[in-house]
Amino acid sequence: MVWPHASFSAEAYAFIQAAYDFGWVEWEKFDWPKWKGTMEAIQLRDNPDALGKATPEQLAKLLTVCIRQDRFAEGTLQAAFETGLLTRILKRARAILTEIEPSTGVA
Repeated sequence: MVWPHASFSAEAYAFIQAAYDFGWVEWEKFDWPKWKGTMEAIQLRDNPDALGKATPEQLAKLLTVCIRQDRFAEGTLQAAFETGLLTRILKRARAILTEIEPSTGVA
């Protein structure tokens, strides 16, 4: 019997590592398993309008859930990519950067 599993590309591993390196994954001080069931988390995950207004802190929490949950429920991160959630998170992050520094998009 062979169990199905997700295999990440080099780019996906690089994305995960960058999320940790740049502090977007808050796994030591943040109770992400509890937060993922809150109305805030559900709205950010399921409502593009809510995500379009998310703060940097909310984006970090949502990324933390996506990345950390995959360690316990393999395929979670892949599903977040396939549904467009990761893309929406990154687009919101880009929009925030543009708000900070409109001419270059860099803080």
